[in-house]
Amino acid sequence: MIYQNGCGCCNNTPMCIPSNLDCGINVTLTASDYVARVCNTITYTVTVTNNSAETMTDAILTLPIANVLALLPNTITVNGAPYEDTTLNHVALGTINPNETVTVTYQTTIMTCQRFIKHRAKVVFGCCQCFTKKMICVLSNENTVQVCCCCGNNN
Repeated sequence: MIYQNGCGCCNNTPMCIPSNLDCGINVTLTASDYVARVCNTITYTVTVTNNSAETMTDAILTLPIANVLALLPNTITVNGAPYEDTTLNHVALGTINPNETVTVTYQTTIMTCQRFIKHRAKVVFGCCQCFTKKMICVLSNENTVQVCCCCGNNN
């Protein structure tokens, strides 16, 4: 029980924990396709669910895009609303209350041939423990898209 239990489990320089630990925060990353070719568009979806009894404050989502992907402009949405920024380095999610889910989507294009593309989402947020704001980092599952380098007319 990392998130809900006791004082001092985290400090202001958070170590990232997997979302499958019993901390009450679930971060899931999925792709629209799991096998693709160069120049294909992939839609990624990240869901951040707060199943804990505590409020997540100042939540920031980081989605480092692999070097072989290009972010398509104006495709980032937060709960269906367009997100103004064009970077996935710090997508501001704000406050996520208990039993709330935030969904972020974005589209990328595969730019070069690589056997597979792996990446994972990261959410950093504040919580109040022992009357002190603590920073916590939760990682999503690792998502993998296989890239077929020999299929079709793409080289």
